[in-house]
Amino acid sequence: MPKNNLINNLLYLFYLGFLVTVVAAFRAYSSIAIGLILITSFLYNKTNTGSWFNKALRNPFVLGCSGFFLLQIIPLAYTDNISDSLNHIQVKSALLFIPVCFFCCQFINKTRFHSLMKAYVFILVILLTWCLGISFIKYQFHHAPVYVFFYHQLLSNLGHHAIQFSILVFAGLIFLLQETTVERYIVNKGAHFILMVFLIGGLFLLSSKLVISFTLVSLAYYTFISLKRNFNTRYTIAIVALVGITTSSLILFTKNPISYRFNDIMRNNMIVMEQSTFDKGFYFNGVQFRLLQWRFVKEIMQEHNAWIMGVTPAGAQPLLNQKYLQTNMYAGRPGTPDHGYQGYNTHNQWLESFLQTGFIGLLLFFVICFSLVTMAVREKSRLLWPIVLLVIAYSFSESVFETQYGLIVFLFLPLFFYFGGKSYEKQ
Repeated sequence: MPKNNLINNLLYLFYLGFLVTVVAAFRAYSSIAIGLILITSFLYNKTNTGSWFNKALRNPFVLGCSGFFLLQIIPLAYTDNISDSLNHIQVKSALLFIPVCFFCCQFINKTRFHSLMKAYVFILVILLTWCLGISFIKYQFHHAPVYVFFYHQLLSNLGHHAIQFSILVFAGLIFLLQETTVERYIVNKGAHFILMVFLIGGLFLLSSKLVISFTLVSLAYYTFISLKRNFNTRYTIAIVALVGITTSSLILFTKNPISYRFNDIMRNNMIVMEQSTFDKGFYFNGVQFRLLQWRFVKEIMQEHNAWIMGVTPAGAQPLLNQKYLQTNMYAGRPGTPDHGYQGYNTHNQWLESFLQTGFIGLLLFFVICFSLVTMAVREKSRLLWPIVLLVIAYSFSESVFETQYGLIVFLFLPLFFYFGGKSYEKQ
């Protein structure tokens, strides 16, 4: 029993440390924490079941992720760029390790999930407050423009990607909203209400179009289900939702840094599909740049006849860089950190999978996404559904498997919420 308690406590501590480092962008320890969780999870399963390997490891999600990771290793047999290939393998090793952490033992359950999520919400609030404080100092004492409170600038001292951090904040908000529907509060009802408002405000400052859209839909949904129920807290959710929707309407339909990001995507997008070259000063908005990637990927696959196996993970970016140069896109200034569009990937995991690993990789990524949807359907969880839909939607606008935190957002959050809805017998 003492050994079991030690393993339980260590595993809980490693999960908590992982959440802290993910939100705080301590990338080195995030990787270490995954390794610690993995090793301790196998020990946990061994002490509780007598076996090192859990039957759940045969889950299609684990198999899909493992197959996709294998596609990163195969090109080592014939690629000329061993260094970049090894770098892709290192980054994408999370495809193997994170799913195994969850499926190799039955540790995360409803009780532990709720305990960890309460800590997670406070970590989010502390880090957002710290970022706002730094931005206020820059604005008040260093004469920085008001944009310092928005998007990437808000997180500049934290080193986070604004959209990925928005998804982390959204996960905390969904947890708070769901807790309210069952009249379960962090600290008390008043503090719970304040935390929800604070996270909603943070999401608007972070200015992710995708996450703001999901937030508005979620607020409308929770308003609807709460008004159908006859309990005292329905007014709390209704007030938060209505305030959020009203505020967002005012923000989106007036001139400000947030509405600018939404309006920017409406400008003359199809021009990029028709022009063979561009002026170096041409500004590509988000939609234009992503449309251009569809064109470039098609051209590259045709030129290299790489439809089945792709151009390899190490070969994809150099070929994209060539396309940027051929079409006269801005290439930065030599000798400075400004590299222009050089180094930009497809910003779409479906396209990136196809470009790097062909139809085989695209099929495996579909298996991964389909497995997530299947888990959400099977669990019928109001907590899991928005997270799954959001990360899949995010994969259409970002190459989520190309960075450590993109992988964490796509893999860890859905699995954490999935297992957080389960109840196991006391072990």
